[in-house]
Amino acid sequence: MLINYKTTLIEKRQLTADIFFYRFKLVVPTAITFIPGQYLILFVPQENGEKARRLYSIASPNILTNEFQLLVKLVPNGCASSYFEKLQINNECEFQGPAGMFVLRESQRDKIGLVTGTGYAPIRSMLLSQPMTKNFTLFLGVPTYKDTFLFEELKQLSEKNSYFKFYMCLSREQNLDMIPETDKKYFLLGRITNGFEQKILNTEYSIVNSDFYLCSGREVVESLKEYLYQKGAQKEQVYFEKF
Repeated sequence: MLINYKTTLIEKRQLTADIFFYRFKLVVPTAITFIPGQYLILFVPQENGEKARRLYSIASPNILTNEFQLLVKLVPNGCASSYFEKLQINNECEFQGPAGMFVLRESQRDKIGLVTGTGYAPIRSMLLSQPMTKNFTLFLGVPTYKDTFLFEELKQLSEKNSYFKFYMCLSREQNLDMIPETDKKYFLLGRITNGFEQKILNTEYSIVNSDFYLCSGREVVESLKEYLYQKGAQKEQVYFEKF
């Protein structure tokens, strides 16, 4: 059963040119229960009095019950983007949820995340909610080095948890010269599939040993699914969320 939530914005932080971090405090009810990977439905007020609905994955850990966090990419002239852009601290917002089946599945297989941009949001919730007990390798794709976000947080997660590794895949850079030498090991050139082939497929690895978690735009997810199936993954190994 979906629950209606009244919230107030308590933090708004710009991470890149078009990606923002939002924190909302629960007002009514005062707590939320969800499974990491699920999403909420934002009600966006319209001029005609109606409310448009837009879906956003929860980016915060589920142990944080009196608030939740979102990662939002602002799209020029987008219905929800225009709303988010104008939001100020202490503004009230309405949500409904939680919903969705993009959650970690119990299995003995390792986990591999293939995501782009704000598709990292549900994966972040998974990573922050519980200690990893199986290997989890994340390939996070962004166009350029300037588009990277929450890098220090990811680096700290990988340093604290031996089960977690991540790579930022830069699809539009020609080299890694702009990156500090100590951080270069976390970056790869090319798309996330290039990174996956370089760090996973080109090692002593069997694709049947992993579950795959995909989150990106519709076309990217469909392309990634077909790519994995061609490499030998079975449908029951591939979980995805489209936006």
